[in-house]
Amino acid sequence: MLKQIGRRTPLRGQELISLAQKLARDAERHAILSASLASQADRLMVAGLRELERRSKANPSRLGS
Repeated sequence: MLKQIGRRTPLRGQELISLAQKLARDAERHAILSASLASQADRLMVAGLRELERRSKANPSRLGS
Protein backbone atom coordinates (compact mmCIF):
# COMPACT_ATOMS: atom_id res chain seq x y z
CA MET A 1 0.00 0.00 0.00
CA LEU A 2 2.88 2.39 0.72
CA LYS A 3 4.19 1.98 -2.84
CA GLN A 4 0.77 2.85 -4.23
CA ILE A 5 0.71 6.12 -2.27
CA GLY A 6 4.27 6.90 -3.32
CA ARG A 7 3.42 6.35 -6.99
CA ARG A 8 0.30 8.50 -6.76
CA THR A 9 1.93 11.51 -5.07
CA PRO A 10 4.13 12.66 -7.99
CA LEU A 11 1.26 12.15 -10.43
CA ARG A 12 -1.01 14.19 -8.20
CA GLY A 13 1.60 16.95 -8.07
CA GLN A 14 1.84 16.90 -11.86
CA GLU A 15 -1.94 17.03 -12.12
CA LEU A 16 -2.04 20.08 -9.83
CA ILE A 17 0.64 21.83 -11.87
CA SER A 18 -1.18 20.98 -15.09
CA LEU A 19 -4.44 22.33 -13.68
CA ALA A 20 -2.69 25.52 -12.52
CA GLN A 21 -1.22 26.00 -16.01
CA LYS A 22 -4.64 25.49 -17.62
CA LEU A 23 -6.23 28.00 -15.25
CA ALA A 24 -3.48 30.51 -16.01
CA ARG A 25 -4.03 30.09 -19.77
CA ASP A 26 -7.80 30.48 -19.30
CA ALA A 27 -7.29 33.61 -17.21
CA GLU A 28 -5.03 35.05 -19.90
CA ARG A 29 -7.62 34.34 -22.60
CA HIS A 30 -10.35 35.97 -20.52
CA ALA A 31 -8.15 39.01 -19.86
CA ILE A 32 -7.47 39.40 -23.58
CA LEU A 33 -11.16 39.04 -24.38
CA SER A 34 -12.10 41.48 -21.63
CA ALA A 35 -9.60 44.05 -22.91
CA SER A 36 -10.92 43.60 -26.43
CA LEU A 37 -14.52 44.10 -25.30
CA ALA A 38 -13.56 47.17 -23.27
CA SER A 39 -11.80 48.63 -26.30
CA GLN A 40 -14.83 47.95 -28.47
CA ALA A 41 -17.09 49.59 -25.88
CA ASP A 42 -14.82 52.65 -25.87
CA ARG A 43 -15.01 52.93 -29.66
CA LEU A 44 -18.80 52.63 -29.59
CA MET A 45 -19.04 55.27 -26.86
CA VAL A 46 -16.90 57.70 -28.88
CA ALA A 47 -18.96 57.02 -32.01
CA GLY A 48 -22.18 57.62 -30.07
CA LEU A 49 -20.88 60.87 -28.60
CA ARG A 50 -19.79 62.08 -32.03
CA GLU A 51 -23.21 61.24 -33.44
CA LEU A 52 -24.94 63.18 -30.64
CA GLU A 53 -22.59 66.11 -31.17
CA ARG A 54 -23.22 66.07 -34.90
CA ARG A 55 -26.98 66.01 -34.38
CA SER A 56 -26.89 68.82 -31.82
CA LYS A 57 -24.90 71.01 -34.24
CA ALA A 58 -27.32 70.21 -37.07
CA ASN A 59 -30.38 70.98 -34.93
CA PRO A 60 -29.48 73.19 -31.93
CA SER A 61 -33.12 73.50 -30.79
CA ARG A 62 -33.25 69.78 -29.90
CA LEU A 63 -30.29 69.61 -27.47
CA GLY A 64 -32.27 67.67 -24.86
CA SER A 65 -33.64 65.07 -27.28
